[in-house]
Amino acid sequence: MDLRRVDLNLLVVLDVLLSECNVTRAAERLNMSQPATSTALARLRKQFDDPLLVKNGRTLRLTPRAQALIGPLRSVLHTLERSVLSEPTFDPTVDSRVFTLMTGDYAEVTLLRMLMRRGHPANVRFDLRPLTKASLAAFHRHETDLAVLPDHLLDAPEFERCRRTAVLTDRYVGAVWSAHPYSGTELNRDVLSHYPFLSYLQYDDDTALARALLRAGIVTRTGASTTSIAVLPFALEHTVFVTLLPERMAERIAGAASLRILEPAFELPPLCEYAVWHEESESDPAHVWLRAQIDASQRLRVPVGAPA
Repeated sequence: MDLRRVDLNLLVVLDVLLSECNVTRAAERLNMSQPATSTALARLRKQFDDPLLVKNGRTLRLTPRAQALIGPLRSVLHTLERSVLSEPTFDPTVDSRVFTLMTGDYAEVTLLRMLMRRGHPANVRFDLRPLTKASLAAFHRHETDLAVLPDHLLDAPEFERCRRTAVLTDRYVGAVWSAHPYSGTELNRDVLSHYPFLSYLQYDDDTALARALLRAGIVTRTGASTTSIAVLPFALEHTVFVTLLPERMAERIAGAASLRILEPAFELPPLCEYAVWHEESESDPAHVWLRAQIDASQRLRVPVGAPA
């Protein structure tokens, strides 16, 4: 394809069409008429020598060529927007910006509170999205400014070209209801094997914590699970369940949730979450400012202590 014959406006239309898989919705997002959007799609089909979107019942589905275009196209448009069309500076007291961040719920509570405390500029808004398969896909399409993710997720090849820095560290401790029949202060193998375990599934169950328990030969009997870490401490009341919590969270909420904290008698991996962003955003002034706000939160890290 001769780049000199490529209409950049058509690439913008293509990006929205690939996202919506619907000509009417794409036209609305582009503020174009439906006939004009259909004409643009026809030109794109001719330019790429591929139908791009084909009928599948009442909907449209992407062709393999269109699927392959999503990532590179989003990256090119993102770079063009940030490097060529955007202002070279960012002043949060003057410039308006909505930052989209993707986090798990523990990082969401911790980071949002920190971001809001730091003299929050009136022109800046933080939109935090939950960590799901859909939001991860949106991050890889460059639709999210920054993600805060547990370290075990970053082994995926999709993150190879991303930049990262650790922003949240903590250690895990055991927790039970304050009137739990086990009266000891130590979380040991017998406790975990004898009492039902309340499991936290942040994104999937293949976590560094779960693997560490298996390596240590510790078998838990999961009696319940939740995808919300905020539920864990309060769900323990009037039960014989035992769970694992980040120490900082456990200590902060122990009184309100009637918790008793147990010191692990075996080694557990630290909780470590990283701020992750695409390398194309590295020099974007607004993104540099955002990362500075998150980096400032590192002073509130909890040192990872040695196991009992």
